[in-house]
Amino acid sequence: MSASAYSSIAAKFSSAINVFMSSRRLGSVIPLDASDIVLIVTKEAVIIPSRRAYSVVSVTEAVIIGVIQGILEWLPVSSEGNLSLFLVSFLGLEVTETLGLAVFLHIGTGFAALIYYRRIVYNILVGSTEQDRDMRLRLIVMTGLTGLVGLPIYLLLNVSVILGESLLVLTALALIVTGLMQRNRPNTGKRDQTSLNWPETIILGLLQGLAIIPGLSRSGITTTMLLIRDYKGNEAFNISFLMSIPASFAAGFGLLLIESFQPTSEALIAVIVSAIIGYITIDALLKIAEKTSFWKICVALGGATLFAYIPNFL
Repeated sequence: MSASAYSSIAAKFSSAINVFMSSRRLGSVIPLDASDIVLIVTKEAVIIPSRRAYSVVSVTEAVIIGVIQGILEWLPVSSEGNLSLFLVSFLGLEVTETLGLAVFLHIGTGFAALIYYRRIVYNILVGSTEQDRDMRLRLIVMTGLTGLVGLPIYLLLNVSVILGESLLVLTALALIVTGLMQRNRPNTGKRDQTSLNWPETIILGLLQGLAIIPGLSRSGITTTMLLIRDYKGNEAFNISFLMSIPASFAAGFGLLLIESFQPTSEALIAVIVSAIIGYITIDALLKIAEKTSFWKICVALGGATLFAYIPNFL
């Protein structure tokens, strides 16, 4: 290979670095040809596949992203699906570039739940009571099952968004029907987390893993299952939110290891904002649940989900 060829390769590599440093899009892919970056081995040129490079969004966009994640994480709509829609429609990212960022932002809402439930989490970690030790074991099992189901789906994600949205609409309909059936029953929604059994524990872990499917809400599907099983509204939310803590950290930090995701300062700002907003919205949602009848919670959550997704099927 001639000296001029070496010079050309070096120039292209330098140009690629400049493109990366000047780009303002988080998750954008540098448009390089396969021959742009090469490794010289003896007299042959060995192609190194180009890697996805995550550049930055503006601070304002990062704040907006964090607010969206912090609000949607606890509602019965898919935070990943709606956040991806925002990233694609308003920030111009490719669809394939958004899932990693959406998963990473769960670290923020994971911290929100951790801070909100800090006393409960501490007691569970140290095993203050037999009930705390039992819940610790259940959370470990649920998180393991979540990873067992969710990781293969994430790594082989060819699942249609339509499938996720279809499943979520079915859960919404189940919520509405359950609420209407329980409307005139006075003794509904009486269970709390002390009555959580092992079949329910296993099902919750599996359902949480399915939430990696675009359009399927983690909080929506787990809360639905608990409400149908006659848990109090605030207890259903409490269990669902506690479940989210280890799962969120496992998903976010696992992304850093598996996908070599390199968060920028703006991505970290989005995480911090999502933690702050997430903390506020947890408290607001639980206060509403404590003051609202069981059947109204079911109908309201189901109706909110349908309102968000039915237009997609028209």
